[in-house]
Amino acid sequence: MTDIHIPITSIGVGSQPESEDGKTLEFIPMPHEMTVFEVTNMPEPEDVENLTEGMQALRLVRDALKGFKMNADLSMIDITDLDDQNRAWVNTMLGHGEVSVIYQGGMRTEIQESVFAGVWRIIYLDGDRNIVKDFIEIASIPEIVVNSSFIKAKTKLEYDANNLPERVMNAPALITELNEKVATWKKGDEPHVINFTLLPQTEEDLIFLDQLLGSGPLVILSRGYGNCRIACTETKNVWWVKYFNSEDKLILDTLEISEIPEVACAAEEDIRDSYGRFVEVMELYDNEQ
Repeated sequence: MTDIHIPITSIGVGSQPESEDGKTLEFIPMPHEMTVFEVTNMPEPEDVENLTEGMQALRLVRDALKGFKMNADLSMIDITDLDDQNRAWVNTMLGHGEVSVIYQGGMRTEIQESVFAGVWRIIYLDGDRNIVKDFIEIASIPEIVVNSSFIKAKTKLEYDANNLPERVMNAPALITELNEKVATWKKGDEPHVINFTLLPQTEEDLIFLDQLLGSGPLVILSRGYGNCRIACTETKNVWWVKYFNSEDKLILDTLEISEIPEVACAAEEDIRDSYGRFVEVMELYDNEQ
């Protein structure tokens, strides 16, 4: 596997302009680098005809895409035991898509969507960044994101209303709103979004909210027309979501109460489209159609 280290700008640090007193808002830091997969020129069929194990893994991906249904049983393909050549072939076929995820709630886990929506590379790393497990998962969003983001999350924000930090003005009202929504939100409900861009929050309000919400174990970067940077908090189902334009300027700053922000997920129709595109590519290499 070839590692490419891409910088991921912090969700907080540097994302807000410096105030007149020289202070800078800092909250929910993002990791600074991630292992992703290099996209190279596609090889000639004769160059990969002996890479039978990699080809078999790709056939399993094709079959999983063909039979994909939302909320169906988990579809995981274990490629941990592939040798370097077969792994490189699989990496080349899958490529590097728009969504990256890092989970640090236990063993570090790095996830990269492929160029085929709904096809994810998931690697588990030890302390020396050696690969312990390597999977391909076919899903709208990988299972670890759904099941592990809020394992130890709190369900209520508590604070001393009589001892607020200086210049914290609007945060208490938002905390009341968050507590009400966190207590009542359930899977299947529409996301509840608090848009800081439209609210008169002070820098101290945001710092205070960040401290109360806490930083969870998982962060997501979705690259499209600009970037969307998503971090789970330590508060149940609360995500801090920031949208940046192509010049990395913050254009939308929100808290979202939901299972997973929709911007990180592959839609079912996109996964069906992935199957068609994947079959077309496989036809160039697979003689066992």
